[in-house]
Amino acid sequence: MDVCSVIVLNDFCQVQGGASRVAVDEAIALSARQLDVTFLGAVGPVCQELRAANVKTVCLDQPELADAIRHPGAALRALWNQKAYRATQALLATKDRHQTIVHLHGYTKALTTAPALAARRAGIPVVCTLHDFFAACPNGAFFDYRRQAPCELRALSPACVTTACDKRHHLHKAYRVARGLAQRHVARFPASVRDYITLSDRSAAVLKSYLPADARFHELANIIDVPCAPPVDVAENPALVVVGRLDAEKGVELAAHTARAVGLPIVFVGDGPLRTAVEATGARVTGWVSADRVRLELEQARCLVFPSLWYETYGLVVAEAAARGVPAIVSDVAAPAERLIDGQGGWIFASGDRDGLARCMQHTRCDAAIRQAGAAAYRQYWANPSDPERHAAALASIYAAVIARHAPAD
Repeated sequence: MDVCSVIVLNDFCQVQGGASRVAVDEAIALSARQLDVTFLGAVGPVCQELRAANVKTVCLDQPELADAIRHPGAALRALWNQKAYRATQALLATKDRHQTIVHLHGYTKALTTAPALAARRAGIPVVCTLHDFFAACPNGAFFDYRRQAPCELRALSPACVTTACDKRHHLHKAYRVARGLAQRHVARFPASVRDYITLSDRSAAVLKSYLPADARFHELANIIDVPCAPPVDVAENPALVVVGRLDAEKGVELAAHTARAVGLPIVFVGDGPLRTAVEATGARVTGWVSADRVRLELEQARCLVFPSLWYETYGLVVAEAAARGVPAIVSDVAAPAERLIDGQGGWIFASGDRDGLARCMQHTRCDAAIRQAGAAAYRQYWANPSDPERHAAALASIYAAVIARHAPAD
């Protein structure tokens, strides 16, 4: 039986990071297939893209967890969001449970996994996209921010609970542990969900032991709305480009210092706590900019640098760059490394290795080499693009398979 109604769950009703971008774009793409799509989010305002599309939007107008100082209730609500639970119950009561599916995206900033439990209790199947590692890890990254290295401890084990790994303060870690326990034992997540969309082999492998034994994995690349146009001539562009939050786990200081050491210009498209440190190396920092401006910066890049120190789960910007013919330098622990062969479409270096990163950056000096890498990246992406139409078709097929398995036997 095919799906008719889709309930999209996400913390934000506007784009706030990669998970929200995917949630919004998927909702719009699914509605273009004439599906009945409802977007349920905790934090407003509702973005113009959703307003302009044929997507019903239910916004709870709640503060996010980051606003807990001004709105103390947000901290308790981020453990269990009763309003979101009730709103999901009411919404599902109007749907045919044999032709409806609930899709969970971001949930740690306000929404919680309470709506997924409401769906489970209503007998409606849930699909969750694993945008991060919050299904298991309290800090969502399996990363020790104090050591600046991936963490291999068992999530929520005594060793995990007592390890000061949070980037801010031990009290933040204590709260994250409480949230993880509430998620596991009150909201019954991930136990309540059987179907997961995975974005990389590594993220699936890391999370597998924390998910139900009968969990099903559905591989699907993130949706990317990039028009098919001729590739840019990267050899005409002078600067390396890094896109994203300027934070330690993203490896931005490593990229900035290495670029300065090898004498190559580098631009950081984004903002964050390390902006001053990055600018001190002579790098240009744009701050947060619009999606169109990000695309423009990519089109003016000689090569993308993705120096992340933690696993990541997909690395959306690497695919977006490849769609425009821009190759990438990627750390080996990050998920995009799975999509690269070193020297074809880009280069791979050992995470945190300045010499290895410098070697990769030196490759970009050669016009012939960078043109060849850009052309390879472009060919690889467009051989199997994840544009909205194809992505929505693949997603609808996943939904149909989930509903068919969930349907009661005759």
